[in-house]
Amino acid sequence: MIATNGQMTDLGVMLIDFSPVVRAGLQSILATDKNIRVTGDVPNGTEAILHIKKSYAIGKPVHVVLTETRNEKMDGVQATRQIKDAYPEVKVLVLTENLNDTYVIDAIHAGAGGYIFLKDTMPEALIENIYRVVSGGTQIKTTLLFAAVENLIQNGRKTLAERTAEAAHLTAREVDVLRLMGNGDSNKVIANSLGITLDTTKKHVRNVIDKLEAKTRIHAAIIAAQAGIVGKPVTTLVPEANLLS
Repeated sequence: MIATNGQMTDLGVMLIDFSPVVRAGLQSILATDKNIRVTGDVPNGTEAILHIKKSYAIGKPVHVVLTETRNEKMDGVQATRQIKDAYPEVKVLVLTENLNDTYVIDAIHAGAGGYIFLKDTMPEALIENIYRVVSGGTQIKTTLLFAAVENLIQNGRKTLAERTAEAAHLTAREVDVLRLMGNGDSNKVIANSLGITLDTTKKHVRNVIDKLEAKTRIHAAIIAAQAGIVGKPVTTLVPEANLLS
């Protein structure tokens, strides 16, 4: 998939059950990039698993899945969970047309690598986001995340007790690291802020993610925010590839 010059090639992208208008728009945008190969459009998570399996079998793997949060026929969050459980290496980008979509956090918990608000996303930005998640990054719009967190607070949705218990296992230093992760700080910035070495910072970051059973840095920050350990996470997001930088 990655050529000798570092350019990604033959990048397989699959769509899950978009409306005809949205599907046509997405296909038109994806067709503008010669390195992207649209593998098809399936109706649900179960069919997505079968499609991914067949794609691997013929040597044309799916690398990224684009899906919606919910529509009349499908639960995009559940589809994300199914795909990530079966094929953790496949990246999922969730698209929404609703700025107040309360399923943002659910999708991230399910393993989504990004969450995009369609109405203010330019075509070139969608392509860029696809490449970013394949490279190990995370993409979510700050206003979208904040709106979701505010909705959870206003609706009285509480943090799961098990998440709070897991969070309580963090050491004082790990909480310090987690707060800075929630600010979107890189490992280097965290190390400088806390006066510790980069290697020690990497160890703390990994411990935090493991203890919270998080899938990504931003997932860890959201879990902590729901548990009341940190404030709302900001998304000057650090790519997941920076976990070890």
